[in-house]
Amino acid sequence: MIRRLWWMALLPLAAQAADDFALQWPLQPAQADAGAYRVTLDAGVYRAAYWRDLRDVQVLDADGKPMASALQAAATPIAAPARQVQLDWFAMPAATATTAGGDLSVMVQRDAGGNVVSVRSATGAAGLSAGDPSWLVDLGRRAGQVQALRVEWDDQPQALDLGYRLEGSDDLRRWQVLDPEVRLVRLRNQGRQLDSDRVALSTSLRYLRLVPLQREGAPPLRALRGELAGDAAADDWQWLELAASAPDNAAPARFRYRLQGRFPVQRVDVAMPPNTAVAWTVSSRDDDRKADGAEPAWQVRATGWNTWTLQDGGRRQASAPLELGQESADREWQLQAEPAVAGTPAPVLKLGYRPGSVVFLAQGRAPYRLVAGNARATARESRLEPMLAALRARNGAQWQPAAAALGEPSVRAGDAAYVPAAPARDWKSLLLWAVLVAGALAVAGFALSLLRGQRPAGD
Repeated sequence: MIRRLWWMALLPLAAQAADDFALQWPLQPAQADAGAYRVTLDAGVYRAAYWRDLRDVQVLDADGKPMASALQAAATPIAAPARQVQLDWFAMPAATATTAGGDLSVMVQRDAGGNVVSVRSATGAAGLSAGDPSWLVDLGRRAGQVQALRVEWDDQPQALDLGYRLEGSDDLRRWQVLDPEVRLVRLRNQGRQLDSDRVALSTSLRYLRLVPLQREGAPPLRALRGELAGDAAADDWQWLELAASAPDNAAPARFRYRLQGRFPVQRVDVAMPPNTAVAWTVSSRDDDRKADGAEPAWQVRATGWNTWTLQDGGRRQASAPLELGQESADREWQLQAEPAVAGTPAPVLKLGYRPGSVVFLAQGRAPYRLVAGNARATARESRLEPMLAALRARNGAQWQPAAAALGEPSVRAGDAAYVPAAPARDWKSLLLWAVLVAGALAVAGFALSLLRGQRPAGD
């Protein structure tokens, strides 16, 4: 009977230990017999999380036991292979380019957009003079985007070794030397071939020219192509839009925002009315950074961030998002206009993040479920990182465990899971104080008994 009463007393504690997370999601593995799985976290998981390090995001088996798991940030996007585009180029008389950076004795015709449409000798000669020609390249709207030039010959010479001076200009009059000697090489030896037909670029100038350093020897040119950096393969940015809280009358043009959850924010943007230009100081803070009960201090993320929107006819253009450099899981954000002008409209704050994932080992009984939201969760150390690093070294950097998808969420402990644990009592101090008080009472009682024993006999 006594043992039964003990179990009945422990049942509420066991239930509380099992249901100490706010929400739970069933996991749906894409492969039934995989030894490890990766679960991509969605916005619901980040909203439910209490701790900034996501210590309260865990995977449990069918018996409620936590599985060995590791939190991972979003993988760095892999750049796609470089793209090549056809460039507009023109041959110029060889006798016109003799000095570095000098003007050319040619007439260049351009259209209203600055695009070169024809090149001819200033003397009116129809043909080119003897010798290797120079090449004029118009990058057009791709100026600043082209990372290299690719040279394609009209025929396939057996061997060549040519030198060129690379120059750049924005107006076709003033030229600057970008590379004093570029080598274009094709060599063959015993069935092997060495080709160097690439000219690296690092300039935003629109017009380029390749001036030969030799008098002759270059084969006819078929094409010049521009090499553009490949776009990132992954574009999984997610955006949260926050409205400003009540305005601060004591500080004009200061707006504050509250973010629910622990999102790994890496980008900041604003949505403003058309035809607006404002510079902002961006700050963030969190309650877990309080010192001695004081208000947490704001951490400045950026100053002088210029934002603008322009409505030009039917086309709307806006400034680029702000890159924070490192992710932040702070809950409170603040925008302060520079200068602080009263009447500045409150923008919609947009916070961008890339979802991370949880990798776990299938150790216990299926089905598995992911839980999140627990103010009493303690920090735990992951033991999976060495194994994951070894598997990626063996199978390639992009190796990933089998996927598992999140099902529909359900309430587990609800809001009760966000109640912080009561401060731990210092039982040693309480016991010491109890001993001291008991000792003081004993001494007082002993003294009182002595005083009573020393009274005169006649009293």
